[in-house]
Amino acid sequence: MIIAICRGMVVLSLLAASAIAQEPANSLQPRVLGQEASSPTVATVGSSSRNLPASDVALGGWHNWEGSPGDCESNPCDCFSCCTFCEKLAAPPMPGQPDWFVVGRITCRTPPHQFWYGEAAAVGLFRDASPSGGPVASLDGPDNIVLRASQAFPDFCAGGMARLGRMFTPKWGFEYGFLGTGSWTDSAAVRDDTANTEGGFGNLFSPFGDFGDAPIEGFDYNELVSIHGKSSIESHEFNLRQRLCMPPDPLQVSVFYGIRYISLGEQFGYFSQSQIPLPGGATQSVDVHTQNDLLGGQLGALFELHVEPRWWIDARLSAALYHNRAGQTTLHEETGPFASQSFRQTKRNRGTVGAEASIACAYAVTQRLTFRCGYQFVWFDRIALATENFQTNPALLVDGPVQLDTSGSIMYHGPFLGATMAW
Repeated sequence: MIIAICRGMVVLSLLAASAIAQEPANSLQPRVLGQEASSPTVATVGSSSRNLPASDVALGGWHNWEGSPGDCESNPCDCFSCCTFCEKLAAPPMPGQPDWFVVGRITCRTPPHQFWYGEAAAVGLFRDASPSGGPVASLDGPDNIVLRASQAFPDFCAGGMARLGRMFTPKWGFEYGFLGTGSWTDSAAVRDDTANTEGGFGNLFSPFGDFGDAPIEGFDYNELVSIHGKSSIESHEFNLRQRLCMPPDPLQVSVFYGIRYISLGEQFGYFSQSQIPLPGGATQSVDVHTQNDLLGGQLGALFELHVEPRWWIDARLSAALYHNRAGQTTLHEETGPFASQSFRQTKRNRGTVGAEASIACAYAVTQRLTFRCGYQFVWFDRIALATENFQTNPALLVDGPVQLDTSGSIMYHGPFLGATMAW
């Protein structure tokens, strides 16, 4: 995953270097349409006349969508035409403003056109689950919890985000988005070697015996309890993008309609070792896997607030309703006088809701290359979490039937840094 992100960043850097090398030193208009400056043409703005190159007139919006050039006032335009851009284009750039347009952004200084855009970003996500994972071991009684299931999952994990889109008209486009991470993987353990009331060593109690309120031989009076966890997420989305008809103000809005698939898998493992019952003792090993395959439709919006020609702030919001094919498998192994092994699994169809939000600051380095940094949130409700499907009833764990809990909620959030290339 990280190698793929690095490769994407290298490709974007090479394309940016090529774009910089080809960019003219002093040019009012970009070369995105392959046009070169020609002889000056007199263009009329209201009652005034300005001398502009013919390519500037064509690119600057001195035409309507039927392709006939002319005066802005005599050729009424629709909501995406450029009549209101004429005076800005005819006037010289303001001090400190670039003398080129940002490809892929339609504002009061940029004419509409078709374009591709691609984005790659490195993402760091925190995993916040609710419930976060309850107690799994106590020392000397139920009031002294020394190990919790949440300790098996680290807070932070690195991942990547990518997006590829194509605007076919000034209003309509299509895009594909990807979000994925490595695995949140960690482990934790506690050990105790104090003498217990059963003639052995170890006073660690488990949830199977209510943490010492009703201890069970083979499950409690442990000298060692260890846990491990693993979690991952992968998202794919396909969206139809519609730019809303708005005046050429700093704020521009696009709406997204699409489908999204998300794979969210988790694993939680529990192991305990006890000297009781004597003389050989016993061990308990429980391994729980959960899988959520989410598929649904989503609706979203992108808000772009342009502060200056070179940089802007954008906010992206979306919500979705998913069909969740949720399932869990549990493998239990016990050694000792009551040695046994069981493997049980189940799957159910569930409804799940999710939402995503991000806010970013973008800075245009060249006409085609923009750097972005921001913060992202991804949230899901009514999903199967491994810690919540850890069965603590010994009878159900050994003899079944297997249970499926899909009442969990989870949020991933964290910063991202990346670049966007448009062409």
